[in-house]
Amino acid sequence: MWKVKMRQLVGVPLLLIPALLLSACGRGMAGQSELLLYEGNEEGDTAVSSSAVSGSAIGSDDVKFDTTVVRKTAYKEEINCTAELEYLDTETLIIDDEDAVLDSVKVKKYQKVKKGDVLAVYHVETSKTKLEKQKLLIDQARADYEVGLSDLNQQLSQAQKALSTLTSKAEKKIKQLEVKKMQKQISAYKKGEKEITDQEKDYAELLRKQKKTPLRAKRDGVITETEGKGYVGENVDASTEIIQMHGNDGKWILTVGGSETADLRYNMEVSVRLGKSAKEYDHEIKGKVISSGDITEQQSQNEAGDSVVYIDVSEKDKKKYDFENSNIYIYAVSFLVKDALVVDAEAVQQESVDIRNRLFVYVVENGKLHKRFIVSNYKNDKEVLVEQGVFEGQTLAILD
Repeated sequence: MWKVKMRQLVGVPLLLIPALLLSACGRGMAGQSELLLYEGNEEGDTAVSSSAVSGSAIGSDDVKFDTTVVRKTAYKEEINCTAELEYLDTETLIIDDEDAVLDSVKVKKYQKVKKGDVLAVYHVETSKTKLEKQKLLIDQARADYEVGLSDLNQQLSQAQKALSTLTSKAEKKIKQLEVKKMQKQISAYKKGEKEITDQEKDYAELLRKQKKTPLRAKRDGVITETEGKGYVGENVDASTEIIQMHGNDGKWILTVGGSETADLRYNMEVSVRLGKSAKEYDHEIKGKVISSGDITEQQSQNEAGDSVVYIDVSEKDKKKYDFENSNIYIYAVSFLVKDALVVDAEAVQQESVDIRNRLFVYVVENGKLHKRFIVSNYKNDKEVLVEQGVFEGQTLAILD
């Protein structure tokens, strides 16, 4: 049995209702093979031709509507996003000094540097009271050390004098053991001087850092980030990234972040475009997604904890093209249907038939709107791909 949910028609005379119910619902298109629609109950579904599907026919003068045409085309959904380089041997330079203030950053992104080059300049602002307190503690530690060492040396000297006056072999042997023990004690005590010496050096360094202090490169390489430029004139600590750099032989991959990561699938082939924009580009290079959340059920993450997808290109292309100084765009087709029948989503409606939601359209024929159930294999907010129910070129109504 066909169950059709009738829509109320405003302004339709009662005398026309029987005519609406009896109106034929479809005709085959000339030169076209008939589409088969499966309607009815699940247990006894039967195939009927699209020209025999029953439904409502509405006079076109009774309802206001716009129209759209069923079109056949190669339907595709495209991915357009940007990518960045992520180096695998990066090094982050920080200022690990208390009360440090960043004065300037001397390098720019992608600049090549050598070991020892000045990357940034800073100074330390330590209060006078804090400096005096630290100096007092160090001086006290030095004084205590010197007193303790002097006492030990005096005890050793007395023991050595006593040893020189002894004549008994037994007594000499006992005193010699005593002297050796005291010498070892002094040797162990002197090792504690290193801690005091280090404190004195640190204090001297702290005094020096009250003036301009350079932050130097620890190796040859290329600057990849200069985030410190946003902190010039401000207090910084070990959590503030000043400079990022990588070695001259640094290896890298492309990363895509944000909402675009959901559409890029593992092993998907993509186009990597270098140029002004995704459409105005100078070079197009083949790339491939090498990791994504759909294979591990967990998105890959960068050092900041953001979800990313990694894309790689051949080593040959990495050497051939200037990725570092180019805008990088990723283009891919995530969904493609050749010879798809496409209709505007505004023309498609839905109703419940036998506890199932069914899609239908109104076909404009001979001055009337004929209801057609359709079968869709894909849809989005703007378009619906139709597998059964309409033909290319048919006119559909878009009801207000």
